[in-house]
Amino acid sequence: MENIIGIKDVALVSPLIAVFLTSLFPIAIKVLRGNKEQSSVITLFQALLGIGVAIALILTQAADASVSAFVGALRFDGASKSMSIVVCLIAALSLFISHGNVNTKGKQFSEHVFLMLNALIGMFVMIWANDLIVVFIGLEIMSLALYMLVALSHEQKLAKEAAFKYFILGSLASAIFLYGIALLYGSVGSTYFDQVTEIAPSAIGNDTVFMMGSLLTLIGMLFKVSIFPFHSWTPDVYQGAPTSLTAFMSTGVKIASFAVILRFISTGVIADMGGIFEILQFLAVLTMLVGNIAAIVQDNFKRILAYSSVAHSGYILVGVIVTGLGVDSNIGYSSTLFYLFTYALVNIGLLSLISSMESREESTIMVQDLRGLGKKKPGLSLVITVLLLSLAGIPPLAGFFGKFYIFAGAIDMGLYWLALWGVVNSVISVYYYLRPIVMMYMKDAEEGQEEVRPELLSYLNIGITFGLVIFLGIFSGNLFEYLKNIGL
Repeated sequence: MENIIGIKDVALVSPLIAVFLTSLFPIAIKVLRGNKEQSSVITLFQALLGIGVAIALILTQAADASVSAFVGALRFDGASKSMSIVVCLIAALSLFISHGNVNTKGKQFSEHVFLMLNALIGMFVMIWANDLIVVFIGLEIMSLALYMLVALSHEQKLAKEAAFKYFILGSLASAIFLYGIALLYGSVGSTYFDQVTEIAPSAIGNDTVFMMGSLLTLIGMLFKVSIFPFHSWTPDVYQGAPTSLTAFMSTGVKIASFAVILRFISTGVIADMGGIFEILQFLAVLTMLVGNIAAIVQDNFKRILAYSSVAHSGYILVGVIVTGLGVDSNIGYSSTLFYLFTYALVNIGLLSLISSMESREESTIMVQDLRGLGKKKPGLSLVITVLLLSLAGIPPLAGFFGKFYIFAGAIDMGLYWLALWGVVNSVISVYYYLRPIVMMYMKDAEEGQEEVRPELLSYLNIGITFGLVIFLGIFSGNLFEYLKNIGL
């Protein structure tokens, strides 16, 4: 029988199994030690070892082959392989931040690692999914772990409030997503992406149930990537969560969620459904505008990056729209992936720096806290400057090429006004990215201002992200061509 699940299926999901088994070690050891934490260094090493094994297993899969597992419910190809490796690296770098952060390094570090690794498992499932029901399962695994992680930050009142908001709004988005899946199943008779692709051309315009299902499914995912008007949870949750979790959510969750959106968009639901196509274009522009304008008036560094994340989701949505037009060049898909990867690296680096400044619980890093840092810590100031300029899209950094490929794809598809709004918003964003730089180099430090003392792992995080941003800026063309070749 061809539907029998065999060793091949198990081998394909072996990275997931490796991460899950690894997540159990710290918890099991803590239970065996009478609820006493082992050394945080050992816990971190165990987690990194499991992630390393997962990456090694992913690399053993053929780079350009497209294979299915579990009766077609999961699909493994070059794109899913690349995204899986990137979210593994994000998880590892986020754990580095966790180890040095006062809000996560303590009596609950084992639980923190367990939940973060299980969120990574949910991301794997979402990235590999070829079935909307499987997407929902992965989404819930990831979301439930994140809800608990946000609330786990010692006794921070802000974290509890953020967790509650995230849980309520996230549950609503999940319900909308599931209702959309139910409508699609009622129309198509299947939840597989392949089946939706086959029925989409004939159903659009003739089947109201199919169109409503497509719209609700899309709305559920747009919430996860903070597209306007589903972005209101982002600044509060990012500010209230531990910084390591903010790094993980703003990068890993975005990659996994956009992976699902790209799969869904590739079915042709926006290319043939003019209404949704037009709506998505306006949402992309509004998301950029709202994110950038709101970031201008913020003083809290994490809230600036939260609204910046909203704006960047708008840029990425432009790439998604280009992908949905169904062209053969893969420019929309490859530019979206390139942007996601470069954005993730820069954000991880900046949040590593913020974490290194948090010397106590409930600490809030303001832009003013960077006064005089250029004189005290010239090396760190240089890294912050480069990362901020990369987010702003200043050449020749990786962030510039990310925006260039996105906007070039929009122009190729005749979406000139969308590319123009993207450029305008990039110019607007320069203001709030330059504010911290001005504080570092043009303002004197205040008396009694605490000195930034990153621990070794923070330096490692900062060094890795800084090096990769420079590397991707130099070799952006090579990575872009690779992403074009792997396809969707």
